[in-house]
Amino acid sequence: MRLIPISMIRPGMRLGKPIMSEEGQTLLGYQVELSQGLINKLKQMGYQQLYIEDNRTDDIYIEDAIREETRAVVRSQLIRTFQMLQSSRALTAGDRNALSKTALQCIGQVNDDLRLHTRPSDDTIMLMLMNRSSFSIFEHFFQNALNVCVYASRIGMIEGYNREDLEALSLGAMLHDIGNTQVPQNLLLKASALTTVEFEEVKKHTEHGFNLLKETPGVPLLSAHCALQHHEKINGTGYPFGLSGTGVHPFAQWVGLLDAYDAMTNPRPYRASLPPDQAIEVLFTGAGTLYDMSKVEFFRNKVAIYPVGLSVRLSTGQLGIVSKINPTFKQRPVVRILTNEHGMDLRHPEEIDLSKHLHIMIFRIGEDALVQ
Repeated sequence: MRLIPISMIRPGMRLGKPIMSEEGQTLLGYQVELSQGLINKLKQMGYQQLYIEDNRTDDIYIEDAIREETRAVVRSQLIRTFQMLQSSRALTAGDRNALSKTALQCIGQVNDDLRLHTRPSDDTIMLMLMNRSSFSIFEHFFQNALNVCVYASRIGMIEGYNREDLEALSLGAMLHDIGNTQVPQNLLLKASALTTVEFEEVKKHTEHGFNLLKETPGVPLLSAHCALQHHEKINGTGYPFGLSGTGVHPFAQWVGLLDAYDAMTNPRPYRASLPPDQAIEVLFTGAGTLYDMSKVEFFRNKVAIYPVGLSVRLSTGQLGIVSKINPTFKQRPVVRILTNEHGMDLRHPEEIDLSKHLHIMIFRIGEDALVQ
C-alpha cells in the first residue's frame, strides 16, 4: 500500500483504504477501482492524497494514529460546533452544554483509538496527515484541533498522565483556538500580512477562548488556560499577558509548541507548508527562548515525521516509500527503494535503513518526491 498525491492517481488504481463520509459511513470501500469520474469527484471534495494498492508494497501496513471513522465523526461534530459558536451572539446554557458534550465525546473517541492502536511499550507520536486541501475556516479549525489534540494526547499517554490530567490536556489541545469563533472570519483567512490593528483583533482569540471555556460545564479550568496561554512564550514575548518561564502552565506550553508545529506543516492561504524536518528545525531555533528546550527535544525524539507509506526521494536520487519506523531513531526510517537514481523501476525493490546510512538524506517528500 502506498500514500499517493491525488494528482498522481490514475484510472484503474485500487483503494488501499476506504474513504469515509463526514458521518463515519463508507463512501468508497477497500479495493474499489477508481475511474476518472471518481478521481475528479474526490479532487472536487478536496482530497489531497489517497492510499492505493501496489503489489510492490502490499506487505506494508499503514496504521494511522486514529481510525478514519473517528476522524470523520470528529470532523463533523467539531465543524458543526464551530459554526454554532460563530453564529451565536450570546451562548445559552444549552449551547454550553452542547459544546461540553461534543468536546468530551470527541476526545473520548480519539483517546480510545490511541489506546487501542498503540502497544504499551510504544513511545511514538504519529504524524497526522492533512486529508483535504480546503482553506475554509471550518476545515482549518477541524484539522488543527484534531492534530494538536492527537499529539498532546499521545504525549500525555507516554508521560503517564492520570485520567484527569490527560482529559484536561486533551480538551485544552482540541479547544485551544475556540476563541477564533469570535474573531472576524475575513481576518483569519486574509492572504496578506495583517495590519497592527487587525493583529490586535486576532490576538483577542486567546481571551475569547478562555472566557468561553471557563463558563462551560465539564471543561476543566486548566483546559481554559490552555486556550488563554498557548501563544505565551517562555521568554515573555508572547500574548496576551507576556508571561514567562513557569508563569506559562506546562500544558499550555505543550499546546503552543504543538500548534506551532502543526501550523508550519500544513498550508495556509498565504504560504505553502514546511516539510516536517524543517519545522522541527524551526522549533529548535526557538528552543530555550520561545519554547521549553526539554519539550522540543522530547517531541523531536518521539514524533515519526516520515509516516509509513509516504513517498520519499533520497539524496541519492532514488525514489521509495517509508516501510518502517525505527523505534530508537524515528527521523531515520527504513525506506523501500522502488527506482534507481535515473528513475527506472527496480525489478527487485530493496530496503535501506537510514539509521545505518547517515550520509543518505530524505531530500523531498510526498508529491514533490515523485517529480524528478
